[in-house]
Amino acid sequence: MRDNSLARSLMNAGHDVIMLPTYLPHVLDEESVSSDQPIFFGGINVYLQHKFSLFRHTPKWLDRAFDSKWLLRKAAARSGMTSSKELGEIALSTFRGQDGPLVKEVNKVVDWFRTHEQPDVVLLSTVLLASLGRTVRRELKVPVYSFLQGEDSFLDSLLDEYRDQAWTLLSSDVAQLDACIAPSRFFGDEMTRRLNLPPEKVHWLSNGINLEGYVPRDEPPSNLSIGFLARLCPQKGLDLLVDAYLEIMKRGNYPELELRVAGGMTAEDEPYVAEQKKKLKDAGYLDKATFSPNVDRPAKVKFLRDLTVFSVPARLPEAFGLYVLEALAAGTPVVLPRQGAFPEIIEATKGGVLYEDNEVTDLADALEGLLAKPDEAFAMGAKGHEVVLKRFSNDRLAKELVDNILAPKPVSA
Repeated sequence: MRDNSLARSLMNAGHDVIMLPTYLPHVLDEESVSSDQPIFFGGINVYLQHKFSLFRHTPKWLDRAFDSKWLLRKAAARSGMTSSKELGEIALSTFRGQDGPLVKEVNKVVDWFRTHEQPDVVLLSTVLLASLGRTVRRELKVPVYSFLQGEDSFLDSLLDEYRDQAWTLLSSDVAQLDACIAPSRFFGDEMTRRLNLPPEKVHWLSNGINLEGYVPRDEPPSNLSIGFLARLCPQKGLDLLVDAYLEIMKRGNYPELELRVAGGMTAEDEPYVAEQKKKLKDAGYLDKATFSPNVDRPAKVKFLRDLTVFSVPARLPEAFGLYVLEALAAGTPVVLPRQGAFPEIIEATKGGVLYEDNEVTDLADALEGLLAKPDEAFAMGAKGHEVVLKRFSNDRLAKELVDNILAPKPVSA
């Protein structure tokens, strides 16, 4: 979604942009900038070519059938099909690029560029595609940059037998790109160290959002509420927020306080979400909680605008956290753990507070601290909206990308 919004801003500024989906069809909350493009490195083809040598020599018509959007969406709905062992093996195959079993998929991308249009520069949405990027750079003789977007958590989650090798292969791939673009200074420093990159090859460009529709309230909402908007999974700490809410309710200072939860949810997440609902039901507060998975953009904006305070107590340090900008754009103050990119965002926006330890009691204290000062909390949200409007719109960041990183070359991705 971030890439699509940024691409739209680049197009509005007069640049020629093509966005090519990889692995699965894009899931967006606004109109796609390149809805008619084929899918590369389609998840089914990648799995089959990695697993069985026969599929490395199949005809184009069969590959296109496996890359059909309806079939890929059907496969994506069946989460958990790939074991941890297979996930590590496929990651290594991907990082080997032309030197591994996925050479046919790499060549498809290069051939597509040669057939359709020679780009001036290629931007990879994630550094996990660096092996593809180094081949494109060599074959097409164009600069290739990669965004950094929290890839460390995926790499660190691989089994021990694959983790170190994956980092080593990826470091070798990234060294052959022109540069990387980090969304926060925290993550830029982290990946500079872990990928053994020269500091001058890592640029900083904040993530941004499309601000269309974000109009904050003139006064605080009448009903007190705490909200969460991120993937409904343990890594984002939904259970910590539920437990903090229950702690606040146990204290009895805000008996009418509501808990509102929204965000992406797959079949794999459903048992975890059901567990959170059970905790609320057992405590007698399920009637004060709402769960709205997979909301569209208008519903998301309204959801954020109607909250008193927003929190995503992520367990792992975040490379950025677009949901923070979205909450602030809606004028809602945020409460976040002091880790990852969150201190940078709060320092820049003054739109919320940080708490020191990502523990339930600390989170409850921080949330209750804002609930106790509604005027101050509302002013924080208003300030956050003002700063996001000025500094974190994708229109502004698209200009900074071109002027400060890609210049003097025109942009075609």
